[in-house]
Amino acid sequence: MLNDADDNRRWRKAYDWIKDAIDGGRYEMGAPLRENELAKEIGISRTPIREALRRLEEDNYVKITPLKGAVVSEISSEDIREIYEIRKLLEPFAGLSTARLMPDSVIGKLEKKWKTFYKNVKAGRVPDLSIVSGMDLETHMTMLHYSNNKHLTDIIASYHSQIQRLQRLSAQYLANIDETVREHLELLACLREHDPKKFRDLLYEHIAASEANIMRDFYLK
Repeated sequence: MLNDADDNRRWRKAYDWIKDAIDGGRYEMGAPLRENELAKEIGISRTPIREALRRLEEDNYVKITPLKGAVVSEISSEDIREIYEIRKLLEPFAGLSTARLMPDSVIGKLEKKWKTFYKNVKAGRVPDLSIVSGMDLETHMTMLHYSNNKHLTDIIASYHSQIQRLQRLSAQYLANIDETVREHLELLACLREHDPKKFRDLLYEHIAASEANIMRDFYLK
């Protein structure tokens, strides 16, 4: 007999598997997600698959229609504009505090990660695109953490899944990896100056450039 912990592990396993498949491009927007096929491929019953799909719908990865089933949700240009409007308003504002409060030791750790990543790219070790988006998201969430404004951080964190999906789309369609590394190292170098207004303006430009990359390369290709 399964207990609650077993049930939780099973749907979480399915959730992670389906989410990674969507992020990795295995399932494109609008693609059907059939419970029986997913259950067979993941190796679990349909019940945790059904729960995983329900949770993915809450995170805007999946759309479920009665009598029709689940499909990968679409990300519209309006979705992108709305999410980036929120980012452009809130993250640069939080950055005013981040520039004063973020320790140089934390900045250094992030710089080391980006430089190591870039070194591997230059050595011909092509990264999984999820690594790029993961580092991008980690950098931005760390900066938000050091804004010392829990409520503001919680608002951005509530968009975590959508932002991560857009980050991965941005990484997927950003042809020049040099550009994304350079931009993040510039942000971190600016943080070392502890100049709030300068960092706020640079962060706004960075977020606006990310939005433009997605709009141009994904929707207008």
